[in-house]
Amino acid sequence: MKNELQVSGMRCGGCQLLVKEALEEQDGVTQVEASYLNGVVAVDYDPALISLATIRSVIEQQGFRVQD
Repeated sequence: MKNELQVSGMRCGGCQLLVKEALEEQDGVTQVEASYLNGVVAVDYDPALISLATIRSVIEQQGFRVQD
């Protein structure tokens, strides 16, 4: 499954990398593309292994806000 999330607070390439690496460490996440310029994080994942709520939580634990 693929989901694109609007994320606020990413201001640089370091922020983008922080989110990408945190998500890639999660079981069930297969690919992550993050863009601080667009404020978007695209995540490919297996919903049998990880929920969208968990993905949102991981992003927020890094200090960013997922828009509804």
